[in-house]
Amino acid sequence: MMRFVVPTLSAVLIAGCAMQAAPNYIGGNYFMAGDKNCTKYVMLSSTRIMCRNDDGDDMGYRDAMTVQDMQAYGYQQQVQAQQVQSLNAQLQQMNSQQAAQNAQTLNSVRQYTPPQVTPIQQQGSGDVRCISTGIYTNCRY
Repeated sequence: MMRFVVPTLSAVLIAGCAMQAAPNYIGGNYFMAGDKNCTKYVMLSSTRIMCRNDDGDDMGYRDAMTVQDMQAYGYQQQVQAQQVQSLNAQLQQMNSQQAAQNAQTLNSVRQYTPPQVTPIQQQGSGDVRCISTGIYTNCRY
């Protein structure tokens, strides 16, 4: 489950960081601007702007936000903040569960003790005798 949840949450958080339009106070009214299609603007009237991108290309006009638009934007921001808080709580809970599981695993692992081995006994007289046949040599002690 963690393999699915973490990439999904990462994608949601990264997408949330993209440049988005937001209310901007321009000439006495609020306009949705600031996204990639409206980094610059030209006032057409007190209630309308022409949006331009970074290259200066016209991207269309936008009208001033109404009171209802502003309320809807505020509500949307509240909902998004609640979703982020919920995701944060879920991540903290998953983190706590994983930490508890890791601690349990570490506690259950036995300490490694190497097996007892018998020391090598030296056989024979201690003299080394070698027999060579061509390129092969065989030595014994």
